[in-house]
Amino acid sequence: MPRGLANGTKPRAGTQADEGGTVYPVRSRTPIPRPLFWFYNLIYFVVFFAWSPLFLWKMLWDRSYRRGIGERMGFVAAEPDSDVIWVHGVSVGEVKAAAPIIAGLRAVMPEKRVVVSSTTPTGRQVAEQLYPDARVIYYPLDFARFPARALGRIQPCCVLLMELEVWPNFLRAAEERDVPVMVVNGRISERSFRGYQRISWFLPQLDRIDLFLVQNLTYAARLNELGITASRIRITGNVKYDCLTVMSEPVVPDAEFTELLGIGPEEAVVVAGSTHPGEPRRLAAAVCRLERRLGRSLRLVIAPRHPDKSSGAIDDMRREVAQAGLREAHPVLRLTQERDGARRPVGAPWLVVDTIGDLEKAYSVADVVFVGGSLVRHGGQNMLEPVALGKPTVVGPHVWNFRTDVDLLLAGKGLLQATDEVDLEEKLAFLLSSPAESQALVRRAQQLITDNHGAVDVTLENVLALMKERGV
Repeated sequence: MPRGLANGTKPRAGTQADEGGTVYPVRSRTPIPRPLFWFYNLIYFVVFFAWSPLFLWKMLWDRSYRRGIGERMGFVAAEPDSDVIWVHGVSVGEVKAAAPIIAGLRAVMPEKRVVVSSTTPTGRQVAEQLYPDARVIYYPLDFARFPARALGRIQPCCVLLMELEVWPNFLRAAEERDVPVMVVNGRISERSFRGYQRISWFLPQLDRIDLFLVQNLTYAARLNELGITASRIRITGNVKYDCLTVMSEPVVPDAEFTELLGIGPEEAVVVAGSTHPGEPRRLAAAVCRLERRLGRSLRLVIAPRHPDKSSGAIDDMRREVAQAGLREAHPVLRLTQERDGARRPVGAPWLVVDTIGDLEKAYSVADVVFVGGSLVRHGGQNMLEPVALGKPTVVGPHVWNFRTDVDLLLAGKGLLQATDEVDLEEKLAFLLSSPAESQALVRRAQQLITDNHGAVDVTLENVLALMKERGV
């Protein structure tokens, strides 16, 4: 363990302790040369200019991109005072993980207002659904005066960055306004760690973050290696586990999805959540083969990570069922069209969930779940949600974004991992034909989640202590 990472460490040079004995660093930071910021902004401008044709195309066809352009430039409505806590989550997962933190802060500090920001349109939409009584905005682009403008208008008393966000102009603007910045539920993957090591000359930016509250010792050690003093790192556990309610009884299948699919008593449902391009085709082919192998009708429900890519998923699935001679047996439907009252075709339909906020409903009807982003080289998506719902779950080989969670579940025999498409078919076949083994897998996984609860309380304790020490 890097020296000083545990709570209760005695203060040493360069640190100070609050009344409870928690150690915090004195705000003494290495100045960052201005040419470094000039170079960063030049690189940012070049990259943005190269990317601008795609951005303009998205603005043309996606209303959400047009909607947020002013906020991304920092033109947000001004807050009347500095009684604001700014919580930022890059996308859906981080926005969801912030829920118990925000609830805890509101319980202790009801006088404070909360502003929630996200980078992606889907993240913002989920934030608006989860926090109807909070202000939700887009995170400003980290260019020129955009972050400073947003900070000047919102006037936060502190900023909480979910997981890890290193945007130099934003951190510099927060430091100039003496706004404390904390990383909450921090994580740094092996890939990100190697990337940061390659640009270590640029990492004085990390010194602009007051406190790192990280999920485990591995992440703490990586930050320590990148030059973060141990006194500014706390191991708090993973907040996402606290967000999960472990189902003691089988979850009730969602009535709408059950009706739309017309699931028969002898049929099994495979749900693939948060898939990425390339995965729907492979899943459809595997399920077509499984039908013949198991001698029973199987339903496939696919929920793409990005609903705007659902048309590609539909085309892939239709192509595979046609090649397997199952076009009439499995018409592929789009959820939005079915909700609009489209005439449902005969047969046992497969479904593409092209909406946001319906993934849990899809999981509720599953007999087995595959979590996407892991059969292609994306790094995986969150597998904890279906596990908590009591669904036997499989992931693919590429899970570096969730390595710690996967390792925990694999070690406790609460998750199956496929090495490739062929092995995925084997894993699905095993779970679908061995209900007793499937339920044993679920019970072990849910116990692991329960055993890892408690991160929210530790996180809130540290956040509130630093806010008190900074007088906010």
